[in-house]
Amino acid sequence: MEKLMKTNKWSKGFTLVEILVAATIIGIMVVFATNSYRSGVAETRWEQAKANTDRLAVAVQRFNMDYPSVHFTPQAMYNTTACADVYPSSQISIPAACLIPLGYLDASDWSNEYFSYYVCDQVSSAPCNKTLDSRKPLACVNVKSGAKVPGKYLSYVYCFFARNGGQEYTS
Repeated sequence: MEKLMKTNKWSKGFTLVEILVAATIIGIMVVFATNSYRSGVAETRWEQAKANTDRLAVAVQRFNMDYPSVHFTPQAMYNTTACADVYPSSQISIPAACLIPLGYLDASDWSNEYFSYYVCDQVSSAPCNKTLDSRKPLACVNVKSGAKVPGKYLSYVYCFFARNGGQEYTS
């Protein structure tokens, strides 16, 4: 009788194989959850970049109504206060970043590690080389080379057109 009770005492736990199977299943679930989370974060960043591009395009439209003869230099957007003393009517061409201190655009994260924003005023190179109904876009965004984003986003370009709104492209 004592021998039978001793055997039952040892058989109450889990075997090593059962524990390894459970750990493997949990590990596989973690991999899927991590991939899903990363895709969600990347999609959110891309949607935020598109919204920022829309805001940038609206700021360009407002600026062009006030100063139709002033153009933007062909360079990517960045955060700055360096052109706070620039009076647009005395300039022929200003950096797009001057929209921030001139009050047309709020200071956002324009120079982040994922995206490059462009005002397509005098720019004919990528990503501003897109056209829609033979019109150039007001502003575009693309993923920076070397950015840590899922591969499907590396070729994405989003441009905002005056009459048609935003248009997404893949190259």
